[in-house]
Amino acid sequence: METAESPTLEMSSDKNLETSRLVSQNSNSKPSYINLVSNFFALVFLVIICYYSFDNGISLFSFHPIFMSVGWMLIMTSAINAVTPGDLATEWMPIRLRSARHWVLQVIAGIIITVGFLVIISNKIINNSAHFTTYHGKFGLASYIFMLVTMLGGIGALYSLKLKQYLPPIYTKLLHASVGLLTFCLGITSISLGLFSSWGSKKGEVFQYIGLSIVLLVMLFTVLRPTLKVYFRLRERLDNVN
Repeated sequence: METAESPTLEMSSDKNLETSRLVSQNSNSKPSYINLVSNFFALVFLVIICYYSFDNGISLFSFHPIFMSVGWMLIMTSAINAVTPGDLATEWMPIRLRSARHWVLQVIAGIIITVGFLVIISNKIINNSAHFTTYHGKFGLASYIFMLVTMLGGIGALYSLKLKQYLPPIYTKLLHASVGLLTFCLGITSISLGLFSSWGSKKGEVFQYIGLSIVLLVMLFTVLRPTLKVYFRLRERLDNVN
């Protein structure tokens, strides 16, 4: 005699898919001070950039490094930390609230970075300067394009359950996380190159190398734990398949 498939089992399966996330539903990870350190250094870098952006007066260009520093170094790091296990600011939050905090911060960072991008484009047009001729400009353009792609990919990760017939939710989220980390590294690389642009060179070597040290520390402290998490979750998934 055939028995009908239990609706309870089907609902349980969907629930397992929903909680198949990079951040576990009942995370027992200890609070990490690495995320707090990355935010602290990002804030220090922003203060330094604000000082050197206005040290010779206010111009349209002055707002470009400030907007980019706020977007990439301050808001973007907080967005990544929001879904990183052990983050002091979000460890107490349920998964859905962490995800909401992540995409809200991501949208804010995207808007601020877009404003910074439009500022430098406008400044180039006003001064009849060539666009995207330096490594800083090329990496800046690449990181901006990747940011837009990553944000679109975030929509796919948000609705991963609806796309499960095409790709398992865990792979959708792993792909989004991997591309997001790559995007962040591209943005940080662009900022690092900006320190050694013609503008940065006028500020002196002390500014350049202190700024570079801080930028690299922020990048390391921000991407280290998420990268390890992606690696272990992917290896775990592949081991289960094999």
